[in-house]
Parts: sequence; C-alpha cells; structure tokens
Amino acid sequence: MRSGRFGQLVGAWTRKGLLWICLGVVVALRFADPQPLPTFRYAFFDFAQRVLPPEAVDLSEDLVVVDIDEESLARSGQWPWPRDLLADLVGLIAAGKPSVLGIDIIFAESDRLSPENLLKRFPLDAPLRESLAALPSNDAMLAAKFGLLPTVLASAVTDGGAQRVEDGGAQAPILLRLGRQTGSELRRYANLLRNLPVLEEASGGVGVASLELSGDGVVRRLPVVMLVGDSVVPSFAVEVLRIAKAAEAISVEIDGPGVTSVTLADLAIETSYSGHVWLRDRSIASIPRISAGALLAGEVSPFQLQGRIVLLGSTAAGLGRGFVTPMGDLRGDVEVQALAIANILTDSYLHRPRLAAVWEGAAAALLLVTVAAFAFRVSGYVSLAIVLGGLGLLFAVALYAFARHGVLLDPSYPTLVLVASYLVMQGLSIVEAQYQRRRSEQEREMALILAEAANRSKTSFLANMSHELRTPLNAILGFSEMMKSEILGPVSPPKYRGYVKDIHQMGQHLLSLVNEILEMSKIEAGQSQLSESEFPVRKTLEDCVRTVESAYRDRRPKIALDAQSVLPSLNADQRMFMQMVLNLLSNSVKYSQDGGKILLTGRVDESGAYRLSVSDTGIGMSDKEIVDAFEPFRRSDHAMTSNFEGIGLGLPLTKAMVEMHGGKLEVASVTDHGTTATLVFPAERVRGGPAGQ
Repeated sequence: MRSGRFGQLVGAWTRKGLLWICLGVVVALRFADPQPLPTFRYAFFDFAQRVLPPEAVDLSEDLVVVDIDEESLARSGQWPWPRDLLADLVGLIAAGKPSVLGIDIIFAESDRLSPENLLKRFPLDAPLRESLAALPSNDAMLAAKFGLLPTVLASAVTDGGAQRVEDGGAQAPILLRLGRQTGSELRRYANLLRNLPVLEEASGGVGVASLELSGDGVVRRLPVVMLVGDSVVPSFAVEVLRIAKAAEAISVEIDGPGVTSVTLADLAIETSYSGHVWLRDRSIASIPRISAGALLAGEVSPFQLQGRIVLLGSTAAGLGRGFVTPMGDLRGDVEVQALAIANILTDSYLHRPRLAAVWEGAAAALLLVTVAAFAFRVSGYVSLAIVLGGLGLLFAVALYAFARHGVLLDPSYPTLVLVASYLVMQGLSIVEAQYQRRRSEQEREMALILAEAANRSKTSFLANMSHELRTPLNAILGFSEMMKSEILGPVSPPKYRGYVKDIHQMGQHLLSLVNEILEMSKIEAGQSQLSESEFPVRKTLEDCVRTVESAYRDRRPKIALDAQSVLPSLNADQRMFMQMVLNLLSNSVKYSQDGGKILLTGRVDESGAYRLSVSDTGIGMSDKEIVDAFEPFRRSDHAMTSNFEGIGLGLPLTKAMVEMHGGKLEVASVTDHGTTATLVFPAERVRGGPAGQ
C-alpha cells in the first residue's frame, strides 16, 4: 500500500517536472525563433493582408512616380541614358515645382558618354577634341539641374569595397537621443555604395534605398534608420519625406534594446527596436505614375507635379531587380519606395508590438498548461471541441487586431503549441488507457483465476462433505428401516414407531439434498458423466407422476398428461431425465394452491427437437425472480413454500443436466397466472415419434 502511494507521488512529480520542462522549451523556442516558425508567421501576415486589404486612398495630390518604363526606353534608347538626357528630364521635373525629387538610381560611376570620357576612349582629330573639351561634363550638367529643386539621391549598403558615410558629400542630419544604452538591435552594415561626389554635393540629401528581404524573398519590412559603420543613416523613403516636410533633422530616440521612435517634422514613425516598419501592401494602381518618355516628349505637363513628392526610377524589364510583396505582386524598387512613402504619409503601415514575442510565448505557455490540466478530465470530443474553439479564438483575435488597428499578432506559434500539446496529451491518454486496459485485464484474469480456484475449492469441499455425509446417512437409513420393519422385534412403546418413521423420512430427505449437492458439484467440476440409454418417455413420466403424487399426497396435486402429447423414446441418461422431471413437477406442486392443476405436454418442433413442458396454475414469477431462480441456493420467500424443504438447487441442477444433453431449459411465467418450464432435447436424441407413444 505504501509502495503504491509512493509510486503515485513519483508519477505526479514526474508529470509536473515534464510540464515545467515543456514550458521552458516553449518559451525558449519562441525567442530563439528557429525555422519554420518565421515562415508560419509570415504566411499568416500575408494571408491577413490578402483577405483584409486596406481601404482605397487617393494619393494623387501627394505622390507621383516618374517611371523609366519600356515605352521610355523605346523612345529614348536603351539604358543607361546619357546624363545630359537625365539632366533634361530632371529639368522638366523641376519646372513643375514638386516639393522634392527622389532619384532611385545610383550614379556610382561617371557617364561614359560625357565629353571628357569620349576624349579618353576614342582617337579624335584636334578640332573635334577642342570642341569636346570646351563642353561641360554630363555629370556637372546633371548636378546643375539638382540645384533647381530639392533632390534626394539613393545609396546602397554593402559589406565592403565602397565608401564609408564619412567619406561622402551630402549626409542627412540625424539628431540622436540616447537613453540607457546604444541600439543593439539596429541592423549594422560596413559601407555604402555612394554616388559621384559632384552629384551628392549638389543634392539635398542621400538615403539608403536597399531593401531587406525575408527568408522567403518577400519584402515585408523597410528599414527607417540603420547603422553604417558607426553612423546612423536614414532610408531613402525617410530622407525624401524629410526634404518634403522641410525638416531640419531626423530625430532618432534610442533607448534600451533599440530604436523607440523616429520623428521628422510632424511625422512620428513607430518602428520596431531594429528600426523597421512593416509595409501595408496595396495595389500599385493606387500610386499615380507618369512615363518619363511621355514627359520628355512634352505629352505630359510638368505642372502636374507641382507640390507633390516625385520619385524617379525604372520599372522596365532588365533594368533592376523585381521584388515580391505580401500580396504576391512583383514590384520594382521605386514602386516599393513609393509604397513605403504612401504608408508613412497615410499612417497605414502595420505595427508589430515590441512585446509581441512575449505575449505570444505567454499565450502558448498558457495553452500548454490548460491542455495539460484538462486533457484527462474531459472526454475526447469535448477536448477536441475546446481545441478547435481555442484555434478559432486565436485567429479571430489576430485578424481583429489586424483589421481594426493594423497590429500584427502571430497566432501560428500558439497554434502549433496548442495542436502539438493536444496531440501529445491524446497520445498519453491512449497510452494510459491501454495501460489501464491491460491492468484491468490482468486484474480480471487474476479475479477469474481466484474465482475458479474458489469455485473448485467450494466444489471439492461440497463433494467431499457430501461423500462424508452419505456414509452416516446410509447407516441411519439402514437402522431406521430395520427398526421400522421391526426385524429384530416389535418397537415399544408404540409411540416410538412414529419417531422411527420420522427419522427414516428425514434421513431420506437429507440424503436427497446431499445427492443434489453432490450432483451439482460434479457437474460444475466437469466430473459428471452421462449414462446414456434408450428409454420410453411415457413410462418414465408415469413413474415421476406417481412419485410426486405420493410425496405430496396431503396437497392433492392434479397432475395430468396431455392426451395429444408426443411421447417418443429418448437416447439420454434416464436417471437424469427422471431427476429433471421430478424437479419441475416438485416446483409446480410447491408453487400451486392445494389441488392445483399441473399439465405435462410433449411435442416435436419443426427442427426435430423434443420439447417436454410442465405447466401449472400457481403463483408465477416476475422476470427478476426467473433470473434469481437459476442461481444456485436461491429460494423464493413466498409463504406458500415455507413449509417445504429445499436448498434452491432444483432449477439450476435441471438446467445443468439438460445442457449436458445438448439441450436447454426454457421458463415462461406470469405473476399470479402460473409457470411453464420446458425441457428441450436436440433432434439427434429423439428415437421414434408418435408411433413410440
């Protein structure tokens, strides 16, 4: 008993320990964020953007893209265009007086078609060389056009082989407000791919146009600020907005693990600690665009650009890399930059809470504890319904936060934990059920073995006791028979003759009880054997009727044999047959009123089986009493039978004997209307038919 309780305690503490280990693993995995967790998270974020697209916003008054598209290349020649042509394009844009021009093209090398470069590359005669030498540089012409309007140039981050920030011309003013520690989560790059110094010096600012791709190659986030070397630099889109808003500087507050806010003029940008914003994808058709070729051809008035943010870039095939957005569209770099600017202007970019990982890890841990607590307390269907409801709630909350507040919450990790914990708990439940089933089977087998052993012990005891009782009973019956017959002389006084008769009668009754117990014990132990012979049913029944009428003479039973009965010969144990009939007739007499009618009926049914029925008009039995009557040593407590001896073996013994013959005992009874007991013998034991009556 003590070892069992100790085992239960060990099991309980083991389960608790495993639960704590699982909780630690769940939290650690969330912060380690190994694959495929980011893939699942990004898949849900993209799904949310597709099913819940943003509301349409009119950006025609704020932003326009001047696109060097396929049409422009067809009109003005293949790329790269000479810088004087680009200077003409910038001059036309400047004539429209936009608020800012952002050029998403990096001019890292001088123009190969510039006069000074032609002089170096081609052998020319002296007059032509002098004419070319007198012409201004194409790069200088372009730089001069930059002076006509606020211009922002693009740069790109590299890991080496390019200029550092300090080595360039224009540098965006950054106002750093440092808190407790530096920006440990800011993305750091070694160097920048810069523009020609003459161009950067003529521009109003330079921003990093490099885009950051997720592991699956999709553009979902845009860096607002980043580290290049030891300097904090802005992105191209943010620098364009700074110039458009005429902000003196970009204010970057860094506190704790990273960036806490980025502010320029009246725009406050909420970023992650790494300085990124999550882009809200929208149809590119929502962003106005003008073909550069059409502008150069005079088909579009430059005054359409007045007061607007203008981005100059290329979407023509082969001129730049294409980027896939969350909605699955392929965009050029300038289109992604335009999307970022539109997001910031309309405050429609998405927000990923800084403590989202903590909340999601806590939700996953809570779900794990909930499943562990209730998995074994509710049924399988209820637990499945709870899990499905939990999954629905997780996704509903995440979609609601996205639709109403533009907040990105990740239900995928809590979902994985919930499903995995449910499957594990179901597996443990199955294992536990299998263990309990095997244990129950072992207990049942042990109980069956013990019951069989007890039954054998009981049978052996009854058989031995019955055998031991028969020896003195035979002596009592022998001597009482001698005294009753007065073989050795008259019994005196005469009153003793009655006593001797009673002794002999009670001895015979006791011997019959002992014989019943012995017979039942032999049958249960499988030691009883049939002594088969062929005998006529009629004569055996007549003997049984006479015996019962003699034994119950004082009750005056009326036992009759149905005249239409079929009484063939049977191949059976005649002693057992007679015992069965006597048991049924005795029960009918006991449970019937004095002078009650008892009818014996025999017939052969359609299958050839012989059916011998004993019907009475006695008190009858209920269904429960019929079931109880077949239990050994169970007797009815009815007052009618209180004066009759018996130990409740009549029907059980009869049933056992007829089953030894391959037959069965059927009992039909109605309370207060009598009982019919039928012995059914199989067809192979029937010899003859009506002719044998």
